[in-house]
Amino acid sequence: MQPPRRSSARTALVLPLAAAVSLVTPLVFAAAPRDGRAVAVIAWSGDNGGAAAIAARADGTLHSASSGNRVVIASAGTPGFVARLYAAGAGLVVDAALATACLSPLMSLTVVRTP
Repeated sequence: MQPPRRSSARTALVLPLAAAVSLVTPLVFAAAPRDGRAVAVIAWSGDNGGAAAIAARADGTLHSASSGNRVVIASAGTPGFVARLYAAGAGLVVDAALATACLSPLMSLTVVRTP
């Protein structure tokens, strides 16, 4: 009698994992924030000003904000804005275009009017 084949069990685990990695990898590169472009700043909490306060501490210009102040769209004309956002306490910083497309069914962002 032959021992049970393990290759089918490995294939059942490896193929879905490989498919997931091949789908997620392009999204990670597309979501990477770039200097000079608007970014979505995500704060884990809306306390103490939330994401808007984080963007302000990083010398950013606020474009829109969620009602709970946990997600804002901000930009800055100076290099190193993303690093300053993380230093100011941002939980996650992603490209604004992708974040807006993904989050629009879940929440609404209010445009912030500046005088």
